[in-house]
Amino acid sequence: MKKNVRVFTVLFLCLIHFFNAQVRDFEIEQPFGKQLYLYKSFGVFEGKEYSANAVYLVTKKGVVLFDVPWQKTQYQSLMDTIKKRHNLPVIAVFATHSHGDRAGDLSFYNKKGIPTYATAKTNEFLKKEGKATSSKLTKVGKKYKIGGEEFVVDFLGEGHTADNVVVWFPKYNVLDGGCLVKSSTAVDLGYTGEANVEQWPATMKKLQAKYPSTAKVIPGHDEWKGNDHVKHTLELLDQQKK
Repeated sequence: MKKNVRVFTVLFLCLIHFFNAQVRDFEIEQPFGKQLYLYKSFGVFEGKEYSANAVYLVTKKGVVLFDVPWQKTQYQSLMDTIKKRHNLPVIAVFATHSHGDRAGDLSFYNKKGIPTYATAKTNEFLKKEGKATSSKLTKVGKKYKIGGEEFVVDFLGEGHTADNVVVWFPKYNVLDGGCLVKSSTAVDLGYTGEANVEQWPATMKKLQAKYPSTAKVIPGHDEWKGNDHVKHTLELLDQQKK
């Protein structure tokens, strides 16, 4: 019996490795303007592959990364690709919440001396999970100005998680909604194990009120093109109540 358990365990671990190996490499999409780029990384949740949308900002001083690739094996290759493409290093990493497709393993960047940023709440969750915390605290609501570019990290309220923040790029009229915003192609709210479904609609209403209706909002997962992501998120939340 013990032998069978050991064999099963080995097979299970091999399967995990196999499926992880099958996950696609990251993809860099067209820029919003000249300096703001979207990149997709991929992961498997409940047997299905999903894309995670994230962005990076090219400044005169270097590149600022907002969220990390879903796969830790792609951390270095993304940095190498950015260096080759823009002839600039990654100089900072901002996490929009504590999950693996956002904060990932910040120790990788910390060890390289790259400043990492997260809110106190995100660091609290990371610490609780035994993961590396950021080297610096994100100042919510502050206008960050780096190398001729600017952005603001905002916390509008709980939703997908208690620590989800969004990033506003006023120069490009782009809002990185992270996992607070669902794609217009999403069929449900996805993982809600740490969500505040009751507060989520009010948080989305704040988002609508604060940013221009013309803003390009990037959802956390799946298709990012189109302009109905916020509206669809509210529809999914309404369906959840019924």
